[in-house]
Amino acid sequence: MDTIKTLADVLLKITLIVAVIVALRMYDQRKDVGRYAYVSTGELEYVVDTTTGVIYQGGFSMNHLTGEERTQAKPGK
Repeated sequence: MDTIKTLADVLLKITLIVAVIVALRMYDQRKDVGRYAYVSTGELEYVVDTTTGVIYQGGFSMNHLTGEERTQAKPGK
């Protein structure tokens, strides 16, 4: 009976340690800074404004709710 109780206790502790590691790994993957979220999927990297839904990438922005696109205004000479 003692060995089963000890085994269950060890398994519970291992499960808790793994759960904490997984939670910390998921937290690290989010890369949120306030309302802006950095997303990297392979070669694509962009920033999403989670409040307004605007996606910023390489000088362009797009509101994914309305489909409106904007380019970065360049000063003329």
